[in-house]
Amino acid sequence: MFTREYRDLADLLLNNARAQNYYKGLPDNVQQTISHSSSDIRTMRSLRHFAKAAQKTGR
Repeated sequence: MFTREYRDLADLLLNNARAQNYYKGLPDNVQQTISHSSSDIRTMRSLRHFAKAAQKTGR
C-alpha cells in the first residue's frame, strides 16, 4: 500500500484530512507529546505509532 510522506507533522495535518481528524481526537497530553517529535512524523502510520507510544507511557 502506498503511503504518502509529508515534510513533518504540520504538513501532514495541513494536507491530510484523515490525519487531522485522528490528531484532533487524541487527548491533549498525547497531542503535546507528539508535537515534540513533529519533525519525525511524516506519515499517517508514524502518527499512529507516536500516538500509541505516548498513550502507553501515560504522557
